[in-house]
Amino acid sequence: MELEAYANIFQIEERLWWYRGRRDVCFPLLEKHLGNSSELEVLDVGCGTGYNLKLLEKYGRARGVDMSEEALRFCRERGVTDVTLHEAEVLPFPDETFDLLTAFDVIEHISDDRQALSEFGRLLKPRGWMLIYTPALPWLYNDHDRKVHHKRRYVRDELKEKIETAGFEIIHLSYVNFLILPAVLAARVMLYFRPREHAEMEIPPEPLNGFFSALCKLESYLVNSVGLPYGMTLVALARKKPGIDQKGLKSPI
Repeated sequence: MELEAYANIFQIEERLWWYRGRRDVCFPLLEKHLGNSSELEVLDVGCGTGYNLKLLEKYGRARGVDMSEEALRFCRERGVTDVTLHEAEVLPFPDETFDLLTAFDVIEHISDDRQALSEFGRLLKPRGWMLIYTPALPWLYNDHDRKVHHKRRYVRDELKEKIETAGFEIIHLSYVNFLILPAVLAARVMLYFRPREHAEMEIPPEPLNGFFSALCKLESYLVNSVGLPYGMTLVALARKKPGIDQKGLKSPI
């Protein structure tokens, strides 16, 4: 990700409808399955500027890793200090260290996503939890994806297969951001004719930002119950299967 993008994220992460919508999906999903757990070992991979890491502290000791020193600088400015500089494919922790691992909009940046998922499994205790949130629908891949260094966008079956091959059992898997899709497509058409640098990372004027936030919150109830058959994003909650030796896993040919 471009360095100036972290400064922008730091400023908008609390208010932009996209980040609000992500939290409205992910944190109720964690609460539903983890309940009142408060003594867990938590790792946030690709922790960015640390906003989610602060929220994860309710579950226990929450640590973060990111490949950008600029991102970690913003973490420390936010008061989040248990963070280290590392890439996701090889992480400096012993086997079976964590009870919960989160990766919010991370695996799409990684060239070898299978290796990363296997590494996530190595770090988790047996029956440990993994939460993945990632862009979906390859046909939506555009200039913004290129600028933020996305390697791919996923479809549901692809993500499911890769998570299961890495030794996980899928607990919940759904598309997200279906209701907002028409508005995003309309905005992309407008930007095609009147392009602006990093326009997809700007907070739209009120009441649009509030309306989009409310739409995402409404949708989150469907995502976390029956699930959605289509959308711009995918969320997956999975558990590490017992007795799995992550080092011995083979990717299918």
